[in-house]
Amino acid sequence: LLCASLNFLFSDVDAFVVVNPMIGPETRYAVVRQSKQDDGTSSFEDSENASSKGLVSSLTNIVNFFMDPQKTQMEEPLLYSPPPATPADLMESISQDYTVHNYLWTGMIHTPSFEPDCRFTDPTLSFVGTDKFVSNVQNLRPIVDLLAEKDACQSDLLDISINEEEGYVQSRWNMVGRLTSLPWKPKIDVIGRTKFWYRTVNDESGDGRQANNNNGVRVFFYDECWEIPASQALLQLITPADTIPNQPK
Repeated sequence: LLCASLNFLFSDVDAFVVVNPMIGPETRYAVVRQSKQDDGTSSFEDSENASSKGLVSSLTNIVNFFMDPQKTQMEEPLLYSPPPATPADLMESISQDYTVHNYLWTGMIHTPSFEPDCRFTDPTLSFVGTDKFVSNVQNLRPIVDLLAEKDACQSDLLDISINEEEGYVQSRWNMVGRLTSLPWKPKIDVIGRTKFWYRTVNDESGDGRQANNNNGVRVFFYDECWEIPASQALLQLITPADTIPNQPK
């Protein structure tokens, strides 16, 4: 989700704004979670200040306005492909999203591992829809390709584990991107954690149609936090590389 908060819209040579295309009418901010995850709020402690959230919530979805959302919609067969059979299989799928597909920058997730109406939450926003996640991140790829050299953006998986008692896979990751085409050569360097809350699915898919071999587990809530405040992460965009550390002082 951080990638979707790092859009650039240049109005002239001296100014730019950071645009978040994921903001929509159903945006809600993360709060401390209750005992269940069905309400779509974060299970991580929320230490963000109101100004950071206000900044992100005030920005519009300009990038998606200029991009064609239909180009990045998931194909229907993917939505009804078999999910991972076990939590261990789900963890392996999620691991490959980092190590093989670089999904934090590309949006290339294994979509059968997610419910179509999965909720995605990070320190600044929340929205519903796996296809929306895919399209929003992939709409950024032309911008990232313009600003960064090839292979300059990585999704490094630092750790991954399963909590079967509570029903989630948790990853710790380092999102690194060197935007060398900008004059001040900033670097995005954010360490974060994501809980992929999952539940068992049966032979009936979300809209009532039958799907063969559709037993398994799917993620219904994607819960992301960062180890530095969102305001610090955004400041990395307007300062030279390594000015803002990826760990709090």
